[in-house]
Amino acid sequence: MRSAYGLQIPQEDVELTHVGPGTPCGELMRRFWRPICLLEDLTDLPKRVRILGEDLVAYRDGEGRPGLLFFRCSHRGVSLEFGRIEPEGIRCCYHGWLYDVEGNCLDMPLEPADSTQKDRVKQPGYPVHEFGGLLFAYMGPPEQIPEFPMYDVLVHEDGKLGAWIGPRVGGASDCNWLQSQENIMDILHVYWLHMRHGKPQFPSDVYAEMPTQLDYEEIELGMRAVMAYPLPDGREFEMTWEMLMPLAFVLWTDEPDLNGPQSARPRCVYYCIPIDDTHQWQACIYWMPEGEDEIADAERIKLSALAREDVDYEYTQRNPDDKEAQEGQGPIAIHALENLGTSDQGVVIFRKILKEQIQAVREGRDPIGIIRDPELARCVPTTAGMAIRDPRTNQVA
Repeated sequence: MRSAYGLQIPQEDVELTHVGPGTPCGELMRRFWRPICLLEDLTDLPKRVRILGEDLVAYRDGEGRPGLLFFRCSHRGVSLEFGRIEPEGIRCCYHGWLYDVEGNCLDMPLEPADSTQKDRVKQPGYPVHEFGGLLFAYMGPPEQIPEFPMYDVLVHEDGKLGAWIGPRVGGASDCNWLQSQENIMDILHVYWLHMRHGKPQFPSDVYAEMPTQLDYEEIELGMRAVMAYPLPDGREFEMTWEMLMPLAFVLWTDEPDLNGPQSARPRCVYYCIPIDDTHQWQACIYWMPEGEDEIADAERIKLSALAREDVDYEYTQRNPDDKEAQEGQGPIAIHALENLGTSDQGVVIFRKILKEQIQAVREGRDPIGIIRDPELARCVPTTAGMAIRDPRTNQVA
């Protein structure tokens, strides 16, 4: 036995895990558009939000314009979450200072009528973009704002888009963003954690088998994993998952239907939301085709991602899910205590990409995933999906 007496716990990998202003990873995150909240949250009351360690207030003014401002009023620091929304902007509850969505101070009702002080006050904030039921913000250098990317699986002539925000699949939220995000590229944990350790958590027995193929590949926008599972009839169920820098991912998550379509594309894009260094959530935009089952399908997608049984501690010890595995690594996982193996190839590649893009930002270059071409941004190509193949011919069967 190796004694734990005197064991020194190293510091977390600050470069990769910390996301606050001025941190290496935080600066990388701030180069991209980030989901902030649901558009339906923008009612006649402000919405307080926290992302990348910053506290902000989102709102929609009386004319329908969305805004995102630093949460403390520039006057005396009162939180604007208690402000009143008016046609021109948001008015602080304490002394009535009024700000528009660009942070301009429009009114100081308690100052003399001829005062010009309001012309010299600017409330800090960020530009925002509405898409697919979510409000996105760009929190980086104003002169480097990129095009907003719309991924091809969400671009259709028919149907509609919906969105949700909440804890990740499996419930993880009280931990660092990285240990949840890199879990997506830790394919083999599915075989053990979800299917072998306790009660099977996926309905299909397909995932109870080791993949016959598992390849990780760096791509232009990030990385992808291609995996194949044996089917009872001799065919293989192949899936491609993509991680798009910095924190978006496109997955095929439905169960294989042996009598259904032999190939298909996903209908969802998921986004990691680093709230701060020790908390994170997930957002999703999903496309719903026209049809009678539209509402049912939307609820299925939402519930399959958010549902988690209300269980006691003993149950989670016997049947841990992603929540227990990821939060069980601690608020911030200590990489220096790890002993990575060949099964961790996806995690190693993802961390490598992350370090390279942090360095790109340090050197003043665009990280991968930044899109400057407006035409490309309107329909960004992805490759995630599923196919049922005949391994003898490698053709879709």
